[in-house]
Amino acid sequence: MEQQQISPKKQKALEKVKRANAELAKVVREEKEQLRKAQDRHKYMMGGCVVKYFPEAYDFSEQEMNRIIACAFSLKDVKNMINTVLKERPDSAVINDEEEVENDDFDSDETEENDPEESDDDEGGDS
Repeated sequence: MEQQQISPKKQKALEKVKRANAELAKVVREEKEQLRKAQDRHKYMMGGCVVKYFPEAYDFSEQEMNRIIACAFSLKDVKNMINTVLKERPDSAVINDEEEVENDDFDSDETEENDPEESDDDEGGDS
């Protein structure tokens, strides 16, 4: 048999492989798109948190904001707060992932209303 002649059975199998590869590529694209959307939501949430506690952030360039944030995160008190928040997390990372999906719409409400260490003095310098 010559290589150019393909049996009908082999032709059908090749078509199935092409369809399966196309389906796989579609699923991979959809998963990447979902991941990108989740990352974008998280970035917007982080930016909102920065502006909430530092409304003047819009007046600074990216380089200036990087310097300010780097300095803030080098402070001992900030490091202690990060460690405290990490210790208060539930043990299972799976629970966090499920809760994050369920609570995506409530992230900003939760940070505003449920912070036990937040006082009225932290609200943004209305004094």
